[in-house]
Amino acid sequence: MINVNEFVPKLFLKLTSKTYPYGYEDIVVDEMVRLGYLPKDISKDSHGNYFYQIGESRSIFAAHLDTVSSKHQDVKHVLDGETIKTDGTTTLGADDKAGVTILIWMMKHNIPGTYYFFIGEESGCIGSGLAAKYGEFKGKYDRIISFDRRGTTSIITHQSWSRCCSDVFADALCDQLNKSDKLKYIKDDGGVYTDSAEFVDLIPECTNVSVGYYSEHTMRESQDIRHLVDLCTACLSVDWENLPTKRDPKIYEAKSWSSSYSTKSWSGSEIDYSKRDYYPNDAWSSGSSWSRNGSYKSKKKTDRQPDYYDDWYHTEEEEFRNRRSGAYSSHGSKKTKRGKRGGKKGKTYFDSGAGNLVEIRANEDKYYDFILNKFSGKITDAELKLVKEQYLDIENNEYDKFFYDCLVEGLLD
Repeated sequence: MINVNEFVPKLFLKLTSKTYPYGYEDIVVDEMVRLGYLPKDISKDSHGNYFYQIGESRSIFAAHLDTVSSKHQDVKHVLDGETIKTDGTTTLGADDKAGVTILIWMMKHNIPGTYYFFIGEESGCIGSGLAAKYGEFKGKYDRIISFDRRGTTSIITHQSWSRCCSDVFADALCDQLNKSDKLKYIKDDGGVYTDSAEFVDLIPECTNVSVGYYSEHTMRESQDIRHLVDLCTACLSVDWENLPTKRDPKIYEAKSWSSSYSTKSWSGSEIDYSKRDYYPNDAWSSGSSWSRNGSYKSKKKTDRQPDYYDDWYHTEEEEFRNRRSGAYSSHGSKKTKRGKRGGKKGKTYFDSGAGNLVEIRANEDKYYDFILNKFSGKITDAELKLVKEQYLDIENNEYDKFFYDCLVEGLLD
């Protein structure tokens, strides 16, 4: 019997002993095969992704092999209790070697499923995008679970402001993972974009699970190794094949939101993908976005072809978090995700603006209003933990700490 408390930390430290930018994924797989962590007969598709099938299953488990880094280099680990960090000279690569660790752990225990190790996620979901475009997935799978989310509590229901899995599926997965009193998962509609999102019009339930890393894409990146151990343990007990399948991949459901800065208010809506007209000409109104050099500029309405996919990031949530955590590509520019079907980079649009970037922290109230609106009503303990972990930086920002203290005291109900 494999000791999870020994196996998981040892494997994670080995996986994060070097950085692996896009183009270096073969090296880490070869090393894992050599050390016996991955099987020698693991397959590689024509796009460079690795995959392995165990038994008969309608589940895909996914992680990505690349990390945010400008070069392939050694990583110096720093152990701080149950937190693993670096010496501050490199990223850690927990995004997404934590996910790779989970997949290898499940494979070692012969959990039925197709295990995908995608390449180039940090460069725009290159591997998963090509696999989704040219592979045979439609009708073959009911669910794809990415293990590539920050924090410790999220089961993602929406990515890029559209639904990727049903609430019924997310609740069921939360219930099964939370059978361990060590885990406190809740469904979260605040996802950005990872490999599973490439399959939303092919596979009914496409989610992303928190794996315990923080401050990804920065030199401050860290991993909660205790959470990773507990999650690995819990994944062995989930009845993956009997999780409910409710979402129709032919139906596009936009997330409900509104913004005081946008010229258009949106409400949740469903659009039939099969009609191929799910990008109406007026779907993007005149709005605002941030240019890469930080200047403010207006966006004109543009027509979209059905196969052109743009990622949407909400300024009041994702733009704040990205600019505070340094979510940039290895070349220093703001990371954008790859076009879903067109094989080209999608532009990054923001539905609202909040003033000059250098003054963005001086206008905290708009960000905090967003959080209060998102978690309307009396905030639960689980939601409070989610806000602390994924929306605030209470250790380094006094306004965040004050806002959080007010939430704890119930002063903002």
